Amino acid sequence: MSKPVHPLRRLFAYARPYRASAVLASVWSVLNKLFDVLPELLIGVAVDIVVNQRDSFLAKVGIADPLTQLLWLTAITVAVWALESWFQFLYELRWRNLAQDVQHELRQAAYEHVQRMPPQFIERHRSGRLMALLNEDVNQVERFLNTGANDLIQVFMSSILVSGIFFFMAPELALLALLPVPLILYGAFWFQRRLAPRYAAVRESAGALSARLSNNLGGMATIQAYTAEATESAHLKAASDDFRANNAEAIRFSAAITPVIRIAVLLGFIATLLYGGWLTLRGELGVGTYSALVYLTQRLLWPLTRLADITDLYNRSMASVRRLMDLLESPLPARASGALPTPARGAVRFDAVSFAYDGRPAVREV
Repeated sequence: MSKPVHPLRRLFAYARPYRASAVLASVWSVLNKLFDVLPELLIGVAVDIVVNQRDSFLAKVGIADPLTQLLWLTAITVAVWALESWFQFLYELRWRNLAQDVQHELRQAAYEHVQRMPPQFIERHRSGRLMALLNEDVNQVERFLNTGANDLIQVFMSSILVSGIFFFMAPELALLALLPVPLILYGAFWFQRRLAPRYAAVRESAGALSARLSNNLGGMATIQAYTAEATESAHLKAASDDFRANNAEAIRFSAAITPVIRIAVLLGFIATLLYGGWLTLRGELGVGTYSALVYLTQRLLWPLTRLADITDLYNRSMASVRRLMDLLESPLPARASGALPTPARGAVRFDAVSFAYDGRPAVREV
């Protein structure tokens, strides 16, 4: 039995025409994160100027006067913030347009596929389930491309950039600060594995609830004619309770992610605060470097707390992608090939046809 293809790979394969846009959006996201990390380093440079003045880092590169150093630092800070803002504008514009394009294509392709399926397929899946697919699931994919993809890239880049800076400035301190990272990643993926099937169940129960609502609203005249309001209310309550129970099970896991990761972040921050402070008191680490590393510890570890929201959004979206791709990959009925012979000749023949309705003859021996 072949291993099922991961939903993310299925989405990438489907969105192949938009690959160039996705690559460009990713480049803007990376550049934005690069300039986003620099302000913490500039804080360290500012402390270094104030404390060491003519012996500061900028003095060693040729800017001796402390006031001139501050002016240069101010100009660099303005440039960094301006570039960070510019790249943020570019990546948000590109990701949002990409999300809208893929959302449009997915919905259109899914609808056209449903339109070509046989009546038995429509009856088996019910209109409410198909509405949930064409609306809620497509919108969920749009939300992932709108924010989730960028968040994944930025968390990854933040970890790489800040880790590199840490190892360059203080290798021993970097090892201590990075100790919680395996725990954070293990926790995030542990939760992800348990959330994925729960969100799949949520999407299924959402489809069932949508189907029940759609059918009941469409057949409201029949429900009222047969005084079946109480029965249908009970059916709707059962479907809604099932949806609520599946959501509660998923929420129970997703709500625990951030508190668990926050404790792991605290361990890394304390390591930098204590050990880095001790090295600074002994003169083995500069005050400016220590200041920068304290801020960078949060830059290194705190973005990982977003893995909670990212994992939550990712699992919801992958459940939707799986349902949509399963629909798009469901086989269409075979169509007769070849043209009908021409000229076509048709005729209708009645041979002693009789018909009666409720015991009353309507047509006799036609």
